[in-house]
Amino acid sequence: MESLLIYTCQNALVAHWIIFGLLMLAGLNFPLSEDILVITAGYIAGQCPSHSVVSFYLLIYVGCWVSAWEAYWLGRLLGPKLYHLPWFKRFITPEKMQKLNTYYEKFGIWTFIVGRFIPGGIRNALFMSSGLVKMPFHTFMIRDSISCLLSSSVLFVIGYSFAQNLELLLSYAKTYHLVLLLLIVVASLTTTCVILIKKRMKSTV
Repeated sequence: MESLLIYTCQNALVAHWIIFGLLMLAGLNFPLSEDILVITAGYIAGQCPSHSVVSFYLLIYVGCWVSAWEAYWLGRLLGPKLYHLPWFKRFITPEKMQKLNTYYEKFGIWTFIVGRFIPGGIRNALFMSSGLVKMPFHTFMIRDSISCLLSSSVLFVIGYSFAQNLELLLSYAKTYHLVLLLLIVVASLTTTCVILIKKRMKSTV
């Protein structure tokens, strides 16, 4: 683990761009979790203090923001064709797009803020639906810039905090495993005793 961490820190600049590239693929609807990528970036930033945390975060923020543009333009350019493409039709349906459009009209930017924190394809569906309903691109950019700032900073800080408290978290994990093991042993012994007692009671009847 330590050697892997040293290697990662020595090649942190490459890791920055790898994560950025994966974020670009996520915007094209590849099965990549943006949340995990941002948390991983925060973790690397926390474990490799020789590299600028701010510049790393800004790169990640831009990656998350621009990947949303990709999804927007997929919806804007392809339009209803998305409903029939195998790559998208699993979660892009006319009913879902109509519902998201209703949310835009009713809640405005709050739809983006909440949607940014929902993984599992909902986030990209939100961006593509913005293109499908032909929301002005500058409106989309402004709304998503704020929601992206909130979500990416929260996830990045979670990863960074995890790195800063790794030893404490590992100690908690060891304690948890020990307690879990003791509970399993106690439960097994209790079950065995109950079975033996029931057998003895049946034999004496």
